[in-house]
Formats: sequence, C-alpha cells, structure tokens
Amino acid sequence: MVDVLGKYKKPLFSGTIIGLAVAVALLVAGDIQGVFRTVLDIKLRYLAPILFLAPLNYFFRYIKWNYYLKLTGLQVEPKMNRLIFISGLAMTITPGKIGELLKCYLLKEHMGAPVSTTSSIVMAERLTDGLAMVILASFGCLSYAYGGYVLVAVTVILVSIVILFQYDGLFNLFCSLLGMIGFLRRFSTFLFRFQQNAKRLFTLKGLFFAVVIGVVSWGFEGLVIFFTVRGFGGDISVLSSVFVVSFSSLVGALSVIPGGLVVAEGSIMALLLLAGLGREMAAATTLVTRFSTLWLGVLIGFIGLYLVQRELFKGGFGAAAVCKNKRENRR
Repeated sequence: MVDVLGKYKKPLFSGTIIGLAVAVALLVAGDIQGVFRTVLDIKLRYLAPILFLAPLNYFFRYIKWNYYLKLTGLQVEPKMNRLIFISGLAMTITPGKIGELLKCYLLKEHMGAPVSTTSSIVMAERLTDGLAMVILASFGCLSYAYGGYVLVAVTVILVSIVILFQYDGLFNLFCSLLGMIGFLRRFSTFLFRFQQNAKRLFTLKGLFFAVVIGVVSWGFEGLVIFFTVRGFGGDISVLSSVFVVSFSSLVGALSVIPGGLVVAEGSIMALLLLAGLGREMAAATTLVTRFSTLWLGVLIGFIGLYLVQRELFKGGFGAAAVCKNKRENRR
C-alpha cells in the first residue's frame, strides 16, 4: 500500500504555497487595510450560506458519482465509497484536477476495480461538470456582453469529446493517430477498454441526468459571490454571480494550472470590477469565494484522504488484503 499523503505531498504543498501567494497579491491589489475592514464588517447572517453552498455542491456531485458507479456495475462498500469520493476533493489543486484520478487508485486498492473502468468515471464527471458550467455561464452572459466566444469554443470541445467516445470509427481513427507516437502505442488496449466504459456513461439518458445534476450542484457555488457581496453591503445580480464563478472555473480548468490558481482569482477579480464593485470589495469577495469554493473543499478532502488511508492500512480493506486472506484460507 503506497503512502498516498506522502506521494502527493509535493504538488499539494506547491499548490498551497501558490494559493497563499495569490491571497497576498489580492490583499495588496485591494489595499490590505481596506480588504480586512471589508471582511470584518460582513453581516453574520450571510456566513451560513457562504460556507454551506459549496458542500451542497459536493453532495450533489456525490449523487452523480454513485450513479456512474451503478452504470459501470461497481458496488463499493458505502463507508469507503464516501471516503474515497471526499478524498478526491483534496486533488482539486492539481493541474486540471488530474489528481482526482486518485479515486481510481483507491478503488483499485479497496476492491481491485480496473483503472480503465474507474478512470472513465472520473473523466465523465469532469466533462459533464464542464458542460454544466458552460450552461450556467451562458445564463450569466445575459448580464455580460463578453465571454461568448470562449464559451462557444469550450462547448464545441466538450461535445466533440462526447461524440468521439460514442462512435467506434472516430475513436479508432483517434487511436490510430495516437499510435503514430511511439510511446503511446502501449496504451491501445487501455484506451479501448476506457472507451467501452465511457460509452455506457455517455448515453443520452446518462448525459441528461449528469448535466442536470451538474447545473444544480455548480449553481450552488455560483451563489457564493451573490451572498458574499450582499454580506459586504454591496449589490450584484444572481445571473452575474453565477457567470463569474462558472466562467472563472472554466478558464481556471483550461489553464491546467493547479486549482486554476492565479487565473481563476484574476478572472473573478476582473469580472467583479467590471460589474461595478469597488477594488476593496472585489478583492475581499474573491478571497472569500475562493476559500469557500476551493480551499474548504481541499481541507475536507485532506480529512477524507487521511481517513481512507487509515482504513486501507488496517488490512480490512484493499484488494491486496483480500488476496492475502484468500491464500490463507486455502491453507
């Protein structure tokens, strides 16, 4: 059993340091004293929705995670399933959230689930989340006169990927092109299994369910800015709030920078300034929003990662432990 916390210590530490640097930059950009004064003057009745909207997002994403597990025929022990899902939140600050493939590794350790199956679930999660955020950002475009070209491009890319995995001919052509790159040839079998599993997840019914869940779950995060600005005594529309969060999340994900750091914060800050907020309030709102929608989840994820690793090390879980028990029983 690999020490997961130790394995990801370096990228997680690097992401945390970058996050702290971004926070300092926002404080300076918004005037340190002014930002602190704005945060300390927040109306306390708004703290509950600010802190609990993001966990509501995780709850609905967990529903989608279970739905995908059911489609692929994987039956995970409930306690471990919850811990494995929560652990993935810690990987949000890895480039493009690629670290969420940690869930595949944990499922393999827990029950021997093939990575070709579980990785397609993680990919389906990210793609349907992307489609949901495009939809939410499109709603928000009603309040802004820009961002449309980026949204169209992202939509085309996401839909193209879905179509690619639905049609064997197109996928085989894609694999043939990849096969021209020597070191990628060894992954041909893996990619074939991956596509077969992905096809089950990307049915019309499955896509509709997952995207609707995504719109609801990410919509909750989109309201964080609305309540934060209101808490600071400012004013912003719900549509503008949803647009700022979803558009910034998309831009941050496309940047492939860990957690979208710097890019997402810069986007949120710029969009809030364009929405008419003052510099101090925009910086304070960006800090609070990123804590609620990013760092709170990372903290919850670390707790889950610690607990799931402790369970795996007990020997009561894990594919390796199961095999060991079978050998002992034969004796």
